[in-house]
Amino acid sequence: EIVGICGGYQMLGRELADPHGLESTACAVRKGLGLLAVRSVLELEKNLRQVEGVHNASGCPVRGYEIHHGVSAADGRPALALTRKDGQTRTDGAESDNGLVWGSYLHGIFDSDPFRRWFLDRLRQRKGMAPLGEIAAIYDIEPALDRLAATVRKSLDMNAIYRMLEL
Repeated sequence: EIVGICGGYQMLGRELADPHGLESTACAVRKGLGLLAVRSVLELEKNLRQVEGVHNASGCPVRGYEIHHGVSAADGRPALALTRKDGQTRTDGAESDNGLVWGSYLHGIFDSDPFRRWFLDRLRQRKGMAPLGEIAAIYDIEPALDRLAATVRKSLDMNAIYRMLEL
């Protein structure tokens, strides 16, 4: 099973166009991993804004930074329906049909201990395990992300992934 979450939203999609040459010297359309029904186009202006609200499916408070240099069009199911502090409901990101891959421009969503517990409990239930229902670890994400990145790099054939992305 694959569970992809947040960061790299554009690369999780089917293709990424760079008409202004922001990330490459050629104004190319690059193949993505194809895990989400998303097509993205890098734009000249970078979007950066703090987002705070409630994740509709879980009822958990979330906050993070919406960071992206482009626009993505998702054909698949929305992943993160949020009701923001201003009362506006927005759908951020996309989810695969089987629910195993999520992508979003919202960075830091897993900093919310209740949301992270909800998310992990869903994975536990999918594996036939009982949800914990209570927060088992308080947020201290940077060392954990470093360990996760090291584990992922050891577990994957990165050269094969680079070939898939035609890099």
